[in-house]
Amino acid sequence: MKTWDEFFLKNQEITIHHLAKYINQYVQQQWDIILKKHHDELIETFKKIGEPTYGVYLKKLLQPIMKQLMDEGYLLKTGFIMPNSIEHWGPPEERERCMWCVVKNEDEMPLGTLVLRMFHSHTAFDVPRAPDFLALEQIEKEAIIEAISKASIRLNRKDHGFVPQDRKNKEIQRWEYSAETGLSDYLTSNQDALEVSYLDYALSQWGKQGWELTSVVPYEGRLVAFFKRPL
Repeated sequence: MKTWDEFFLKNQEITIHHLAKYINQYVQQQWDIILKKHHDELIETFKKIGEPTYGVYLKKLLQPIMKQLMDEGYLLKTGFIMPNSIEHWGPPEERERCMWCVVKNEDEMPLGTLVLRMFHSHTAFDVPRAPDFLALEQIEKEAIIEAISKASIRLNRKDHGFVPQDRKNKEIQRWEYSAETGLSDYLTSNQDALEVSYLDYALSQWGKQGWELTSVVPYEGRLVAFFKRPL
C-alpha cells in the first residue's frame, strides 16, 4: 500500500475521487486480514447482538484510515452510520448495503461524498466480498440516494458482467443469466393471424444453447425475456 505522500503529489489538488481510490487500496489490503484476525471474536459477537456485528467489524477496519484522513484536515463528522444508508440489493447470503458520509475540507467546504458498499450475510456472520468505496460529487441526501440507486453509478464498472469468486468454494449449483430485449419483434406479423412459429424460433435459439426462459416483462413498449442456465 502506498503512503499518503507516495499516493498524492506535492501540492496536488485532492478530489473526492482521489480520496476514494486512496481508501480502496487500504481496504483491499486489510479487509480479509482484519476479518481473520478477529474471526472468533466477531462470531461470538454475532451470536450475542446479530447484525450490528458488521458495524464492529467496519470500525476495526476503517478506524485507522479514517483517522488518517482527519489528521490530513478532512472532516467526516457523522461517519458511516445506519441512518445514512440504504440496502436494496443481493441475496441474503451476500446482501449489499450502501452507507455514505459527506467529506469537508478544513475550511468546512463540502468536497463530496464517500459511499461505502458493504457486502454481508443475513444468515450467519460472513463478509463474502471486500468492502468498496466510491465517490460522489452529490452532497444532499436525496441526490445521493438517487445516484447510488443507479447500477451504472453504484457498480462503477467494477462488477459489469463480473461474478466474484466465492472464497469458500461451496459445492452448490451456480447459474448465469442473460436477457433478450427484442422478443416483441417476433410477435408482429403482416398477416391477420399471429405467426406463433416466429416466437418458437426465437425461443428455440436460446433453448438449443441451454438457456431456460424464466420470465418476460414489458419495458418501454417492448418485451424483455430473461433466461438462465447452469454455470
